[in-house]
Amino acid sequence: MSKTKRLCIISMLLAMAIVLNILESFIPIGIPGVKLGLANIIILIMLYEFKPYEALSVNVLRILLVGLLRGNFLSPTFMMSLSGGLLSFLIMYLFSRIKVFSPIGVSVLGAVSHATGQVIIAMIILDTQAVIYYLPLIGLLSIATGILSGIITRLYLKKSITARFLN
Repeated sequence: MSKTKRLCIISMLLAMAIVLNILESFIPIGIPGVKLGLANIIILIMLYEFKPYEALSVNVLRILLVGLLRGNFLSPTFMMSLSGGLLSFLIMYLFSRIKVFSPIGVSVLGAVSHATGQVIIAMIILDTQAVIYYLPLIGLLSIATGILSGIITRLYLKKSITARFLN
């Protein structure tokens, strides 16, 4: 694949991640700060089909650009999103490479790590450990959303591998 084509595909994936991130904010979960994590599907796919630095770049750029678009760049909400996104990426990267878990397991680990990273930053920003009591609830929801994202990722990867063999 040419560098130009690769850059175009990565740019489209970034755009898709941004759109998914913004769209999911309109889907009420009923618990403040909890989202489906649909943009994570793009990052998971990239971890399996692209170079790690490309997936990390899309992840960080998505967080930065959504922060700018929403007008909360460098706010506590942005910092929580960035910390959760970075911790989640690190965990998903490690577990996608050691091949102990399927994409569903990697997604669940990423979702729980994201919630953990956010709670840690919230504890620092708010200067209280009381936020830790929120972690079991959002941890359970993270497992559910991680399973959903993992299933979608796995379905895509199966089709993608099939498409490569047919071409």
